[in-house]
Amino acid sequence: MTAPVHTGAATEERVPEHWATAWDAALAAVELDVESAERLIAQLHAGVDEAPEPADRPWVAPALLGPIPLEFADRARHLLARQTEVSERLAEAMVTVRSQTRALGKLDRAERRPVFLDRAL
Repeated sequence: MTAPVHTGAATEERVPEHWATAWDAALAAVELDVESAERLIAQLHAGVDEAPEPADRPWVAPALLGPIPLEFADRARHLLARQTEVSERLAEAMVTVRSQTRALGKLDRAERRPVFLDRAL
């Protein structure tokens, strides 16, 4: 157990180094995923037609880390806000693509090539 740190009005527990390192790594992994999704959205809006590069690493569910240390609280809140925004933007993009795909499908069916018969009168 670590010794409490007295900071004046309140007592705060010191975070063990391995715990802080684990939380830092977990937040960094989520940040990379959010950045990847943000790049994908930017490519979609830029009209890039090529598929994005696959993730360099497979997603691994984080191990139970315990409560987040206070020093990471603002970073985690900011990251949650970014994740929420990216999720909403991706959902909007999927709806738009689905709608455009349906519209294009209707155009393809409507634009049948005319058939002409060459016949002497």
